Amino acid sequence: MAGTDVSQGQGFRFLGVLVDLDNTLYDFGTAKEEACRQVVNAVGTGTVDDLIRAFLFSPYGVESPKAIQTFLTEKGITDPDVFILAINVYTKAKIESIKAYPGVYETLLKIHTAGLKIGAVTNASLEHATERLLHIQASDFLNCLVTPDSTGLKKPDPAMFLHAASILKIQPHQLCAVGDNLVNDIKPAKQAGMCTIHAEYGNRLPPEFSEGISADFSISSFSDILPILGL
Repeated sequence: MAGTDVSQGQGFRFLGVLVDLDNTLYDFGTAKEEACRQVVNAVGTGTVDDLIRAFLFSPYGVESPKAIQTFLTEKGITDPDVFILAINVYTKAKIESIKAYPGVYETLLKIHTAGLKIGAVTNASLEHATERLLHIQASDFLNCLVTPDSTGLKKPDPAMFLHAASILKIQPHQLCAVGDNLVNDIKPAKQAGMCTIHAEYGNRLPPEFSEGISADFSISSFSDILPILGL
């Protein structure tokens, strides 16, 4: 993917940064896989791939517990007690398995200490986003948190990013937006007039889904945003 090397970001100065959460600040994909693994072990049927597929293709959203119900029903399990067990196992394992990527806390602290504003723009619910930020001890660094249920908007709508900019009272061109997903993060942020930074380390999107989309910068670790921000 085309992108400017981070060393070329020296000398840039922005007033704030907008971050995605899942697979940008922490490895959400691995946490979700581990949670699915523990559910499969607890109920004694199916495979991790079966459950992940149920989440991916759920009409209720990729975070809906109804995906687990669909998975169990497909395996011939309709006992409500088993469903409750599976939900509890999944919820507990998922949050416990979330780990911040190396350098995330230190990088956010440096940005915050420098006086730059930090906002988060995510498709996770306000409840889930808050829980995950608290878990990785990053919530105190944020000046705003933009979620679908708090705004009525959802990525890849550029309005999500413009809404965050308005809350921070910063012009879009004075903001950097960093995220792992070229379609949901990079494209709409660029349409909103922001500098874009692709978190390649968290990217799980097959390249055929993001053809023709490129970021202004590409980074291999979260701390690489510091020179882009002029820090």
